[in-house]
Amino acid sequence: MRGNSFGNFFVLTSFGESHGPALGAVIDGCPAGVPLTEEHINAALRRRRPGQSIITSTRLEEDIPEILSGVFEGRTLGTPIAVIVRNHDTRSEDYSPQVYRAGHADRVWQDKYVNRDHRGGGRSSGRETIARVIGGAVAEQLLPDSVQIVAFARQIGHVSLKETPGQITRANVDSYPTRCPDSMADAAITEELLRLREQGDSVGGIIELRIDGVPSGLGEPVFNKAKSLLTSGIMTIGAVAGVSLGEAFTECLLAGSAFHTAVANAPEGITTRSYGIQGGITSGQRIVMRVAIKPTSTTGDLARQGRHDPCIVPRVIPVIESMAALVLADLFLASRLDNL
Repeated sequence: MRGNSFGNFFVLTSFGESHGPALGAVIDGCPAGVPLTEEHINAALRRRRPGQSIITSTRLEEDIPEILSGVFEGRTLGTPIAVIVRNHDTRSEDYSPQVYRAGHADRVWQDKYVNRDHRGGGRSSGRETIARVIGGAVAEQLLPDSVQIVAFARQIGHVSLKETPGQITRANVDSYPTRCPDSMADAAITEELLRLREQGDSVGGIIELRIDGVPSGLGEPVFNKAKSLLTSGIMTIGAVAGVSLGEAFTECLLAGSAFHTAVANAPEGITTRSYGIQGGITSGQRIVMRVAIKPTSTTGDLARQGRHDPCIVPRVIPVIESMAALVLADLFLASRLDNL
């Protein structure tokens, strides 16, 4: 099986299955001297683990990380960083090798590999995203302090934000169980998700990703565009159905004179609707992306057992932030080769 590593200079390799002994990550290419402890990683994993609220999966996993290599006395050594998270609360008896769940990878995995781990989806489970969050936590320690990566729920089902916030922090987003930073919308979404859970149904939504403080000059003008790498990285997340730069699918219908408006107090030639990336290269402005999340695949009786999220949007937010951090860390290291 190929395709378990991501990145060129800052490389994340993901391993493990949903109901195996452990999942984990190996990070190769992280320079020596980066501050890193298990608490840095643990803080990130707490934001994606199950059982955070009444609207998430009740699988009880503490997701405590164990650093096996690559770190000494709180700083990276420049050697491969290996981290594992052990599985504890598995219920493998809930899954049958004869059942191919709709919307999951069960059938295509069986057709491709013949031999598969059917327990909880095995490697294709959303639990694999633990590795991405581990990698993202390390990547964020490498990035400049100016870089701030924050995602939040813009819409879940038919309920959306009434007003788009200007400035927002992870702490603010995390104070809402739905990670939709609007008290009325949060309450309405929570009520809807509890109703869907009782019915054994699910719903998707739209996430907005904002990245501030990125220096200009990251990315390449042809194939390795910053926008294509960010989009590609986010699209590797199983729950993601689509990604756009800003409001691309509506704003592309504007007249050019309206679309290409200049950013006030920015260098000449920088426009608002490029959303921080022009010609494939970061401009120093805020990067904004919209991410479409499909409804959770597990529905019906299995969903009613309470071990599945009626909506994956709240828990996938830190995973999206982590993929963005991985891409930016890779681009940041690549930029050292751009000129002398």
